[in-house]
Amino acid sequence: MEIHTTASWPARDDRRAALVWLAIFWMFVGVGFGFDLHNYFHEQPPVPRIVHVHAIATPLWLLIATALVLMVETGNVRFHRRFGWFAAGYAALVVIIAPWSELSWQALNLKTPGSLPPQFLSIAFSGVICMTILLPCGVLMRRNSAAHRRVLILATICISDAGFARMVGLFLPAPTTFIGTYLFYEGGNLLLILLMFLWDWKRNRIMKQFLWGAFLVTAVGLAATGLYFNETWKEITRSWLEGWTF
Repeated sequence: MEIHTTASWPARDDRRAALVWLAIFWMFVGVGFGFDLHNYFHEQPPVPRIVHVHAIATPLWLLIATALVLMVETGNVRFHRRFGWFAAGYAALVVIIAPWSELSWQALNLKTPGSLPPQFLSIAFSGVICMTILLPCGVLMRRNSAAHRRVLILATICISDAGFARMVGLFLPAPTTFIGTYLFYEGGNLLLILLMFLWDWKRNRIMKQFLWGAFLVTAVGLAATGLYFNETWKEITRSWLEGWTF
């Protein structure tokens, strides 16, 4: 198996694959959050305002990312490049809003029966951490279109864990084992990474940048799951939430 750092194939041969990954990602998000909307609007206590901001800002970012892919697919590469800078700046805003929203919601529900435990913050933050690293890396690779495309797709799908977990949660209760918890929350990322790898492997297009990005998403997800079961982390996150004002 040959591992590439730059593409030896036409850029147009890569384009439609990105639409496939985004379509699967949107399925996770649409099904998971779609069926959870009723619970969201009827939560007790009502969610903090920042959560509503997050509920608007994050889907908007996903729409922007999808639009960027569609621009390339339809040949609007010049506008893609210009709009991409706005998208990168907007993503930086999402990176701030997402953890703020999670901290506020979990702090509010710290003593609510059946709510997520404090240590869940590690899993909640894992996608944002990956996005924070992968997004600027992908932007810096913009002159290497094949690597740029793959790393930015990873930066987008790495936050699929919430939608995927909600979708799986429609059929199964949350597991209590390490592997079960990892697959329950991070399985969407893992599935998309595996499909991307197999697609490129079959066409001899495996790229080193993609492998490093995939390793990052997988490693952060495993580390986050490990922290979820760590007693010291449980105490740290509880103290954070007890001191958080929302």
